[in-house]
Amino acid sequence: MICVFYNIYFRVYIYLNISCWYEEVILLVIQMKILFITEGFFIEPLGIMQLSGCLKKAGHKTDLITTEEDYESKIKEWKPKIVAYSVMTGNHKTFVELNNKLKSKFDFVSLFGGPHATFFKDLIEEDGVDVVCMGEGDEAIVELVDKLDKNEDIKNINNLNVKKDGVVYRNSVRSLIEDLDSLPFPDRDIVMKYDKIKNDPIKHFVAGRGCPFNCKYCFNEKYAKVYEGKGKRVRWRSVDNLIEEIKEVNEKYPTKVNYFQDDTFILDKEWLKEFCERYKEINLPFHCHVRANLVDEEIVKMLKEANCYSVHIAAETADDKIRNEVLNRNMSKEEILNACKLLRKHKIKFMMQNMIGLPGGSLKKDIETLKLNIKCKPTYAWVSIFQPYPGTELEKYCRENGYVEDLDYDNIGSNFYERSLLKIEDRKKVEHLQRWFAYVVDKPFLYYSGLLNFFISFPKWKGLNRWYKGVYQNFRDKKDYELFGVELK
Repeated sequence: MICVFYNIYFRVYIYLNISCWYEEVILLVIQMKILFITEGFFIEPLGIMQLSGCLKKAGHKTDLITTEEDYESKIKEWKPKIVAYSVMTGNHKTFVELNNKLKSKFDFVSLFGGPHATFFKDLIEEDGVDVVCMGEGDEAIVELVDKLDKNEDIKNINNLNVKKDGVVYRNSVRSLIEDLDSLPFPDRDIVMKYDKIKNDPIKHFVAGRGCPFNCKYCFNEKYAKVYEGKGKRVRWRSVDNLIEEIKEVNEKYPTKVNYFQDDTFILDKEWLKEFCERYKEINLPFHCHVRANLVDEEIVKMLKEANCYSVHIAAETADDKIRNEVLNRNMSKEEILNACKLLRKHKIKFMMQNMIGLPGGSLKKDIETLKLNIKCKPTYAWVSIFQPYPGTELEKYCRENGYVEDLDYDNIGSNFYERSLLKIEDRKKVEHLQRWFAYVVDKPFLYYSGLLNFFISFPKWKGLNRWYKGVYQNFRDKKDYELFGVELK
């Protein structure tokens, strides 16, 4: 009897060990290597992290390297099957050139994704570009890697345009992912090797996907057209799922503030009520984005009681006609002022977002935007110079109304806030105003004393430029501390 027992035990032991060994062998066989190359970043690249999480869940291996590092040695040593780039209009040309350089030395499949890849269908025609992902890539990238691993045909994968032997195969997008809880959490490990990210006191999250609004300067309107008839435009994770991720991240990595990147975090009031109640378990402050015409006292109270420390809120411009007819923001100046008043009343700090150099605008109207910010009294007044990004309704408006001509997006540059591409009056003064805007809002006497007119009329001079950068950086560091309550690394 004892012999029978040990015989059975031995067989079970051998079976379990062989099974484990077999599973490990299978895992080794199916593991494909995907290397993401991106520009240097100062906050977590959630898009890449999400794709990495999906790939790892499917049994594949991923890594990330920046253009500031020795990516050639990494490719030579690691031998990835796929090299993936997330590109925006402004850095797209740099990545195409980098890819060609790498393709001349190494054998891999190149994959381009991101906003530029979604809206510029001709990207697949560029030399060295093998695959372009449009829209949500969570499922498409896993299908691509699985098929490459099995040596199967990749020409007909939804969301992907594929080039093989010089022939381009274009595919439609699949339906939007409705159940966001079905996705793995973003892969934090892929970026935590960078001390500046690991030690950053702010950790970033997204609670949902999509935006219901049609602001004409934003890619969301065009994105919605790409996915027309392909599912709900706005989707939310369950509060349970989001809270689980927050707890996991906060326990694993040093965190002092949680930052929600969603464009309109307060859109669904019922979801927000549940979130604010559950977030009290976290015991850390948070930052989110709000929309002025959705802000009311009930929402601000909920945010404050849940430990919301600060928010982003956008005015964009003081001119009602430009804000509502040109930008399609559909909100009044009174709603903006009231939202800011409520935030101040409940002691929630806020960053105001603005644009100057807009089509139909003028230096005088841009000064009015500055004056609106002075009335709103934000913790920090961010301002950028409008850029007519491709595929947006406002870019089309600019072309049709003579604000731009022969615009070459290969030369647009990745810096979207310092230089105007439009044909506007007082260009240099508008560009100087961008530099002084936040400082003057914080110290209004510079406007009322007339010193602002002197500053924006002053010619460019390298010595003054260096002085300004030093002064502004100190000012911005102080404001970041006020906004988030922590020193940013």
